[in-house]
Amino acid sequence: MNTFIRSCLLAFIAAFIFSSCSKSNDEGKMIPKNAVFVASLNTSSLNDKLSWDEIKQTNWFKHFYADEGTADWMRKLMDDPEKSGIDPKGNIVFFAQPVTGNSYNLGFEGSLKDEKAFAEFNKNLDPSATVTKNEKVNLFILRGKSVVGWNDKRFAYVLNSNSIQPVNAGEDNEQPGMGMSSMSTVSMSSFCKNLFSLKSDSSLEKNERYASLISDNGDIHAWINYEELVQNNAGLGMLGMLKLDLFFKDNISTYTVNFEDGKVNVQQKSYAGKDFSSFLKKYEGNKLNGDMISSIPSQDVALVFAMNYKPEGLKQLLTMSGLDGFLNAFIGKMGFSIDDFVSANNGDLMVALTDLKMKTDSMNYIDDQGNSQSSFNIRPDLNYIFSVGIGDKQSFQKLMEAGKTISGQLSNTDNIKFNLNDKTFAVGSDQNMVNEFLKGSKNKFDFHDKLTGHPIGFFVDIHKILSVAGADVSKADDNAKIMIDESLKLWKNVFFTGGEFKDGAIVANTDINLVDQSVNSLNQLNQYFDKISKAALAKIERKKSDQEMTDSMLMPPPIDTIGH
Repeated sequence: MNTFIRSCLLAFIAAFIFSSCSKSNDEGKMIPKNAVFVASLNTSSLNDKLSWDEIKQTNWFKHFYADEGTADWMRKLMDDPEKSGIDPKGNIVFFAQPVTGNSYNLGFEGSLKDEKAFAEFNKNLDPSATVTKNEKVNLFILRGKSVVGWNDKRFAYVLNSNSIQPVNAGEDNEQPGMGMSSMSTVSMSSFCKNLFSLKSDSSLEKNERYASLISDNGDIHAWINYEELVQNNAGLGMLGMLKLDLFFKDNISTYTVNFEDGKVNVQQKSYAGKDFSSFLKKYEGNKLNGDMISSIPSQDVALVFAMNYKPEGLKQLLTMSGLDGFLNAFIGKMGFSIDDFVSANNGDLMVALTDLKMKTDSMNYIDDQGNSQSSFNIRPDLNYIFSVGIGDKQSFQKLMEAGKTISGQLSNTDNIKFNLNDKTFAVGSDQNMVNEFLKGSKNKFDFHDKLTGHPIGFFVDIHKILSVAGADVSKADDNAKIMIDESLKLWKNVFFTGGEFKDGAIVANTDINLVDQSVNSLNQLNQYFDKISKAALAKIERKKSDQEMTDSMLMPPPIDTIGH
């Protein structure tokens, strides 16, 4: 079993031996204030939904357990993860902190139950390393690539992203000292030690937004600091010149994930700085136009996205970014202005994809020998409708005239059909569909009521897409067929709604629905990946067997030296 798989397996074991995250913000004490990413696992809840005994029954687990490269100490740990010395009543936190450029310090933290067992566990990871003590913190350098520190209550594994090197075939990547230089070792050891004594103003301990996140009931909590991410990305340095830094100041997104019966639910909050928050609150969209959804002239809908926005907010956004003057000068040559665009639209927008199927295109050609041949290409084929609500008719006419200026004419083509009435402008792939859409028929869709009532709504029928797109894929490959079949048994659809400004943030909700609504989604996902991994492992074994047979056939016969 290679190094990468072993590392992933150890992390997976560790993740399931931790229990519920504290609902106070004590968790934030060892997380750097400028962390760009944090993930906190409520493993007490996760273990209730998927136990370690259930994981031990999976094919991939049994495969790694039986692998001849798996050490005895690792098998003992796989049998009982608590033998690592980690406290099963603790918590687990992953974080990434920017250092310079695109370099990040990565951390993995939790609570301890048995220091001696934990030290022995790490000694198994690197028998050549020794423990040093620095201000009540034990430090241990693992294979020259990472550092682990612990006291009587907590532990932290840290490494720098630059020390993660790709594994090259034929190289021994498990030799000590191959990851960090001696200077990096000193730096990471210092960083690890300091995590245990971070001051409150240097950590997330007093961050109200982080405290609010982990107080929400959830299986997983995630935190993304876009301000720090942008500031430490050299490729985004021009944002300040465009005044876009205003939008990223104090820009934080939080996610609370729950594995429920029949679905995975994700609740999102997006925060911004004071000035941009005032903008978001002032220009919050109204409820999306449900009539646009009802007017979709097909019952075979694969995807719908609809929203309502305030066009005047778009103008203000361009002004805040300093792009309004440049854009006005550019579009002024076409005969309209930003004000015309704002007046022309009422803020309603929708796009729908319907009638998905796979189409086979054939092509005849003459090969190098002069023989007539045919080739076939299978591609998706579908219809689409895109619509916008019309505000001021005269202003909208200016936009239509601008379209003529750009294209030289404004007429229907083979793939683009359009039409309009007093309220709506629609573009689509089929003229009859466009005309029917504009008539405003009242079709019934299961997703209609779930999307309406919010400024933004999104629906995608995963099962429908998989059933169409996977029909031909599954014919070519046994593994692909297994994956498609299992996916069809699992995935149903996705609903996303949001856009409201509440409690100082833009909120959103995502439901990833499964076919079976009676069983917890985490349990179903475990079974799904187990069946896929079983097929993948079988394929690996077949390739290995075929290679061994090929090698034996290529091996020259022994030379008979008798009589010579």
